[in-house]
Amino acid sequence: MVSSLQSLVSGSMPDEQQCISEILEAGVEKPQVLFWQYDRAAVIMGCSQRPDEDQMRRSEAAGFAMIRRRSGGGAVLAGPWMLSVTVFIPPDHPVAKQNIIEIFSWLEQIWIAALRACNVPCKGVDQAMIDRSKTISQEQDLKWACYASLSHGEVVSEDGRKLVGLAQIRKRKGVALVSGLHLSPCDWQQLSSIVVDKPEQGGALEALNSDAQSLSGISAEELLPDLIQAFTDRIPDDFCQATR
Repeated sequence: MVSSLQSLVSGSMPDEQQCISEILEAGVEKPQVLFWQYDRAAVIMGCSQRPDEDQMRRSEAAGFAMIRRRSGGGAVLAGPWMLSVTVFIPPDHPVAKQNIIEIFSWLEQIWIAALRACNVPCKGVDQAMIDRSKTISQEQDLKWACYASLSHGEVVSEDGRKLVGLAQIRKRKGVALVSGLHLSPCDWQQLSSIVVDKPEQGGALEALNSDAQSLSGISAEELLPDLIQAFTDRIPDDFCQATR
């Protein structure tokens, strides 16, 4: 197994997306894990969201790139405060043959165990929590934001605030399970200002989310290598570090 920060890649969101695409296009022959921390901030729109001119202008004025990703349904403000973990699975692997709820539940248990090992209190979600989150997202007009609601396999704080978001990319030559953990707080007001021109919605998003630093009382810098090691220790032994 690869240990600590030796396995961490630091780079931009477009570079990460390119890396994921190249691995899937080449074919996933063995299970792999890619740990990525963004070296700069960017607004990431969901695969179903097409940035308009006003959004692009506001993002540029704030000094952020704006791109669309290949998975996930809502907008994210990505940056150094996030750890992105992509698990690549060969198409013939037993895990890849599971349905979306089963495969996300498999990853959820790994995340929960890793976070708790690093003194980050957390739990999984159930159907009632998912349904309630979608109602709140609808009522508060937050459906545009990825972290405004919950889905199967995601991880939350003990009081139900989102901590880890998940997405899936399925291709003929492999599966990629993409997860994003907030290591430290995100500027939700900035995200709301750029995407919907409503900075006041940032407060609502902040109330729905949490981060590992705030929950543990440990700095993000100190948590990062421990979280990578804890995740690596809990992934099945046939998984290895992804190569770029």
